[in-house]
Amino acid sequence: MRLIVLNDNTPSRGLLNEWGWSVLVEGKHRFLFDADTNPLVLAHNSKALGVSLKGLDFAVLSHWHYDHYGGFPHVGELNPGLRLYAPPGNKVEAMRWGFDVVEVLNAGRIAAGVWTSGPLDGFEQAVGVETPSGLVVLVGCSHPGVDRLTRAILEVSGHEKAHLVIGGFHGPSRGTLDRLAEMADFIAPAHCSGDAAKTYVRKRYPEKFVSVKTGTMVEV
Repeated sequence: MRLIVLNDNTPSRGLLNEWGWSVLVEGKHRFLFDADTNPLVLAHNSKALGVSLKGLDFAVLSHWHYDHYGGFPHVGELNPGLRLYAPPGNKVEAMRWGFDVVEVLNAGRIAAGVWTSGPLDGFEQAVGVETPSGLVVLVGCSHPGVDRLTRAILEVSGHEKAHLVIGGFHGPSRGTLDRLAEMADFIAPAHCSGDAAKTYVRKRYPEKFVSVKTGTMVEV
């Protein structure tokens, strides 16, 4: 499986960049997890990285904050009728963008080998994807706690440990990161994680730390 970071807060030369988060997942299923803030960023970066946002199997929205859903109108235009798994919120708006919206209310399987934590605190979901190396957990901003979201994915999927956890950790405490390290082989703090969290993981768990920025491609 391959993860392509279409936008992260940290820029890369030749790519557009702003505060936001979006990852294209290419494996048994090809889907988009979150859609940044700006459709122009997604359009430019996908072209520059040589990947297409057409022909997706489905899309997932972690939570209804603009830096995660702002680019979905572009995705809906490219994939009319695409199924979008999202927490309760702006369903009607997403339907206007061309999506077949499935409101996620509980933890469970959304596709073969793909699991949702369900919206923790009624607000935000994470996704787990099974790979030959183990379970990859994608998070958006982790408002409920990246440790809680990861634990929810492990419980619903039946995995004892995550191979990789990647995404925004929302300025987590060291205790949160320590608990996450017990559950994951590799940790990729991005988006809203903050420099302090990145520095802590890199120094405290150097064997687990994975650096992420706009344009990063992770092979699993």
